[in-house]
Amino acid sequence: MKKIFLLVFLNLWLSLWIEAQRNTYPDPKLSASARLFLWKLKHQSNLGIFPENVYRLNQDHSPVVSGLLQVFPGYEGAGLKELGVQIGTRAGNIWTAQIPINRVFELTKLNGIKFLEMDQSSAPALDSARRRTRVDSVQQGLNLPQAFSGKGVVVGVIDAGFDYTHPTFFDTTYSRYRVRRVWEEKTLGTPPSEFSYGAEFTDSATIINKSFDISDGTHGTHVAGIAGGSGYLGLLGNNRKFRGMAYESDLVFVGIYPTAAYWLNTGMTDMLDGINYTFQYGETQGKPAVANLSWGCPLGPRDGSSLFSQALDNLVGPGKIFVLSGGNNGSNRIHIGKTFSDIDTVLNTFLTFPAGLPQKINQADVWGDTAKTFCMQFSLYNGANRTTESAWICLDDSVHQVFLIGSNGDTCFITASAIAEEFNQKPHMLLQFQSRVTENLCLTVKGNSGRVNLWQGIVVKTSGYYGTFSKNGQAWANDGNFQMTTGDLVSGRRAIGVAAYNSKVNFTNVSGTALTYTGNQRGRIASFSSFGPTADGRIKPNIAGPGLALASGVSSFDSSYMDTGDNFQSVVSKSVSSLNGRTYSYAMAAGTSMSSPAVSGIVALLLEANPSLGPEQVLEIFRQTALTDTYTGVIPAGGNSTWGFGKVNAMGSMKLVLNPTGIRHSKMAQTLLVYPNPGTGKFYIENLDSKHSISDCWLSDVLGKTTEKLPVLTEPSNGKQYIQLENRPKGIYWISISTGNGRAVVQLLKGQ
Repeated sequence: MKKIFLLVFLNLWLSLWIEAQRNTYPDPKLSASARLFLWKLKHQSNLGIFPENVYRLNQDHSPVVSGLLQVFPGYEGAGLKELGVQIGTRAGNIWTAQIPINRVFELTKLNGIKFLEMDQSSAPALDSARRRTRVDSVQQGLNLPQAFSGKGVVVGVIDAGFDYTHPTFFDTTYSRYRVRRVWEEKTLGTPPSEFSYGAEFTDSATIINKSFDISDGTHGTHVAGIAGGSGYLGLLGNNRKFRGMAYESDLVFVGIYPTAAYWLNTGMTDMLDGINYTFQYGETQGKPAVANLSWGCPLGPRDGSSLFSQALDNLVGPGKIFVLSGGNNGSNRIHIGKTFSDIDTVLNTFLTFPAGLPQKINQADVWGDTAKTFCMQFSLYNGANRTTESAWICLDDSVHQVFLIGSNGDTCFITASAIAEEFNQKPHMLLQFQSRVTENLCLTVKGNSGRVNLWQGIVVKTSGYYGTFSKNGQAWANDGNFQMTTGDLVSGRRAIGVAAYNSKVNFTNVSGTALTYTGNQRGRIASFSSFGPTADGRIKPNIAGPGLALASGVSSFDSSYMDTGDNFQSVVSKSVSSLNGRTYSYAMAAGTSMSSPAVSGIVALLLEANPSLGPEQVLEIFRQTALTDTYTGVIPAGGNSTWGFGKVNAMGSMKLVLNPTGIRHSKMAQTLLVYPNPGTGKFYIENLDSKHSISDCWLSDVLGKTTEKLPVLTEPSNGKQYIQLENRPKGIYWISISTGNGRAVVQLLKGQ
């Protein structure tokens, strides 16, 4: 009897303990996007499929919606499996998640999750380029210890529109295929072992037989060719003409474009998973990796605090670099901001709707300052006359729907998700608009202190569309501006954001027609290149690369580049393959989508020289070596919001990474020698100063921060002192050596 009582007591105690663990954390907070999704799910149903969200099909063909989770420390995922939630990337405490639509409400009550954000939709944003970035000199090894080509480095391209069969993805002899992995995230098949969705292809024959991810796009092929294409089958048999930057690198392609079966969009979870997949493959091969993303998102706080930025900062590190396009909104007034005071409390602006869409739709993202608040009102105007207005909407953690009736009897629909405190402790209002009226729409923001920033834009089926903020001829209203138009994805502290400049403004196409990008001057910043700074005042973009215009491979399956296609006039070369008889082309394209892979390829060259470089080191190298000219003007040491540090300089960057001459900072330069340099493992330190002996020796990074103490050994036979790096990978090492006479930092190049 006592045993039964004890057993019951223990079971009761265990049940209470488990329940206590479940209630350790508060309920998850909801972002504006999550709250809006749940509101629509409740009020509009539509089976939970909404144009602004990101979806994929499960292996059982059931739909799931993508989201980002911020979890509490110590949470291991209890309860997620029971809800059918699939976790992809775990970047610290930020996880990508695929959530069954009918379980989202339950997820919002799951203990251990700190914050839930629904994924935001995103859209896509070579010959002379190599010369202007000095890559040609690096590839030839001019005044360098060796030529560099990206060999031994993984270049990952997260994109869509890949032609896996294009000759540029082979080596320079067209005999060795260089694509090592393909993961089509939204294709049903066998997923990678670390993920539960998509189809992975791991051998050359299977990848080539798959042929392409989508047949109606070429963006991924062009981008990948710039970063790492061999240029094979280029102009008149000149395989160097359209060669990419890291033409001997290992290529990893992650296809993120939804096929027709997936209905809608691509989002940030897809991109984080693709970046993580690239880095994981590099780790399995013992190789450094750079991941390129030439897409962007119109929404987000743009201050480095978004869940995407936090996750990205957790993923990158030594030998793991992320490069992305800065955005193509440099000529669009998609931003407006205001700092309120007691005597200046109102911001008025008119929101216009993007052209090219069958209906008048748009979105706006409004962010305030921590511990501040604001309210908004919406009005219709016919010229200077206000015809109707809404009530004021303040930040009450609710979703509001506004109906403004126009003079035609139809309606302007406005949905506002108003959050008093988002994941970054800032107030936020996410707005969606659909207008069927003829009047102009005015947005009014009211506050007594703090600053608000508004951005606008909408993604429809992976294409970005933008209107403007305008004063609409009214003196009391305000125009938008071109500042702070780099996207939220660029604002991460450890992301390398790339602007675009005009490297080539005219070309002759394959038909012999001379074409010019009218109104552009070679060397200037591209008119479309987005401007910084970030919302918290940091310099973005970080560096400028060639972006107008670059030639690279295009998909042989994309009919728009065939003889009768809309894009045929941009084709500069086409040839027939000796392997399969297909016709392959190279064509011109422009955008920060092109400048980003140019910089990614340069990063791959630097990683070949020093596989341990981290993002901070790469940024510092770019800062010290960037090219300036009459177009950039004098750039402050910290950069500016147009050019970043200036124009990327591959040769200068490589010389700084290598610097085989050795000693910097030093009044000891005449008394301390380190040799052989380059060397293969044992480096001798010869101290010619008899008064001061060596006190210590440390490994340091490019910024001079010491990371590991090294023992200084002595050879018994001759008394020579040395350090041993034989068991470390090849690359560049910074050695900090101290004596009683001072300190020197020596750069060592360790070969095989």
